[in-house]
Amino acid sequence: MSHFEHLFTPLDVGPVSLKNRIYMTPHATMFTSDARDNLPGDTLAYYLAERAKGGTALVEVSMAIVGEETGQTSPDTDAHFSPLSGGHPMILTGRWPLRGTDPRVVDGYSRLAKMVHEHGAKCFIEIASGGTNGGNEKGVSSYPWPSHPQHVLPFTSREMTDEEIEAQVEAYGKAAALVKKSGLDGVDLHGTHGAIISEFLSGVMNKRKDRWGGPLENRMRFLEEIIKRTREYVGTDIALGMRLMGDEAFEGGNGPLEAAEIARRLDGKLDWITADRGYSPQQEDWQAVPMYVEGGYNLRITNPVKASVKRTKVGVVGKYVDPVYAENLLATGQADMVAMTRALIADPELPNKAMQGRLDEIRPCIGALQDCWGRMIRGLPISCTVNPEAGREKEWGTGTAKMTAQPKKVLVIGGGPAGLELARVAAERGHKPVVYERSMASGGQLLTAARLPGRENLRAILQWQLERIKQLGIEVKYGMDVTADGGVIDYLIEEEKPDAVVISTGSTAIKSGFQPYTMNDIKGWDEPVVSTDRDIWEGTMKAGKKVVIADTLSFVEAPGLGEHLARQGSDIEIVTPHANIAMEANLYNHWDHMLPRVFAAGVRISPFTWVKKVEGRRVTLYNVHRHEDVRVEEVDNLVLITGSMQNDSLYLAFKGRVKEVHLIGDARIGGARIGSAMYDAGKLGREL
Repeated sequence: MSHFEHLFTPLDVGPVSLKNRIYMTPHATMFTSDARDNLPGDTLAYYLAERAKGGTALVEVSMAIVGEETGQTSPDTDAHFSPLSGGHPMILTGRWPLRGTDPRVVDGYSRLAKMVHEHGAKCFIEIASGGTNGGNEKGVSSYPWPSHPQHVLPFTSREMTDEEIEAQVEAYGKAAALVKKSGLDGVDLHGTHGAIISEFLSGVMNKRKDRWGGPLENRMRFLEEIIKRTREYVGTDIALGMRLMGDEAFEGGNGPLEAAEIARRLDGKLDWITADRGYSPQQEDWQAVPMYVEGGYNLRITNPVKASVKRTKVGVVGKYVDPVYAENLLATGQADMVAMTRALIADPELPNKAMQGRLDEIRPCIGALQDCWGRMIRGLPISCTVNPEAGREKEWGTGTAKMTAQPKKVLVIGGGPAGLELARVAAERGHKPVVYERSMASGGQLLTAARLPGRENLRAILQWQLERIKQLGIEVKYGMDVTADGGVIDYLIEEEKPDAVVISTGSTAIKSGFQPYTMNDIKGWDEPVVSTDRDIWEGTMKAGKKVVIADTLSFVEAPGLGEHLARQGSDIEIVTPHANIAMEANLYNHWDHMLPRVFAAGVRISPFTWVKKVEGRRVTLYNVHRHEDVRVEEVDNLVLITGSMQNDSLYLAFKGRVKEVHLIGDARIGGARIGSAMYDAGKLGREL
């Protein structure tokens, strides 16, 4: 406690007293509604209660929609066939958002309040209405929606009438009244990310010529009417705050100084303000940033806002994952409270661990965004790459993994993330695992992945696992190359006498260039100039001056290797049959942070291009949509990135020799991501 003089002091936010300064901002979980009726369910309640139990002072819920567009979210309507749906997977699931003006929401709200309050925490509900930018037929002004493959089509909305604006204002008040009635603690007005409030405030989106547009005083009128109406419905019995757009990043749009002026004019009218950035969908890479961006990137937005207010509290967001950093923000007066949302997804017990001085036990967020944002944006319930318990708190939450009545000797072969996680979970339940690792270091392919530029933080979860392995006294035997040879299997069974064997031996890169776009190997793949990316990283192939990287995975491997080699002096071209590189990584908000690095390094990208054949150093490339369009490049290296094959031979070798034999991670699904490996391990560790 002595190390955190500010972080664990109470804070009054309007009528609500928070026990400390750590809060969790609203975020779409896609399990808000279990019944897919846009009403809050048990999964959300257990998820929030887990963070409350872990010491978080305030948890917020995304989001309750006001007004008629709520009807466009549920799968039991005709929304699937409406142009408004735009093919967006999130709004058609019924899992999210909530029906903010539907009285039936009160029962679910009350359950949230009860479960969160049991642990001494508070719970606020985010209230919002989507604007033009979110793909609605009407908004602040008339302009085309931003087109995005995961979102909406570029239709043009119409300008809201005075009557429609008044209806929206009234809907906010009614939605807030339901929050108060349920026993929840506050309302957070959504004024960023493309919500309608942010569009009215905007210096570039709001093109109105009436009393709702023009000078800032007019552009603020919609928000101020909402605040006034909300207070009429709820008084000062619950907290009222907002999320404020701090930088529109458009020429003519609001920036940090404009956000600060808005905050100044609202000082005392709101109990707190959280300022951030990123319109959805065209700026989502800045709504939740990946590992390429350091924590605190929003301080240039939040510092002016904090300086502009005297009575309204200011919360800060900006990839704050370290409680020591959070303490410094508070100590230096840069914030009144600190949002640690992603860190709390990774480890719900972060506040308690920090308060107790157990900092090295905090499971780190690595910023991959694959299983939180990456699942959410596809309409799937979120989880966490490093914490598969996220979203499964009712069954997998803290204290649910029961000690086994029959301890087993578990032989784990492979010391990558899957093998280490399996050993950890099994040992915590009372089993006796031993890990065999072929190399002289744990980590498997994660060690290579962490060498890609900007992705060094992947090592954080490995370090956390190794610390837990050490604390639990789990033996890891290095330099043990287990093969499928019968004699080796006989020896291991006799030596270890395992009750269960877990194969977590990873995968091997496909060397022939086989991929599902031609369903064939590349002709000449065995020429000396041809290798895989792993060969380059592992040093079995040296990169020359002229390098072509042929990539079909469209993840981070090609841009990462390309940037690395280009900065080493190689001339790099990445060819892909896709429209761009890193298409999957785009789902994880990587493009705005990864692609500038790649371009700055001088890497050239050739979309719709693949390899026809290799003859010596001559590589023939062709346009996949016009096969006769070919060119020949003379290269020092052709690096193939086309997938991985499971290393699962040991599974059959042990099958029938030991009662239980299991496959997890890459050994089960070649090329699976870290989150899949961690999930496999967590699930099996609870089932053993």
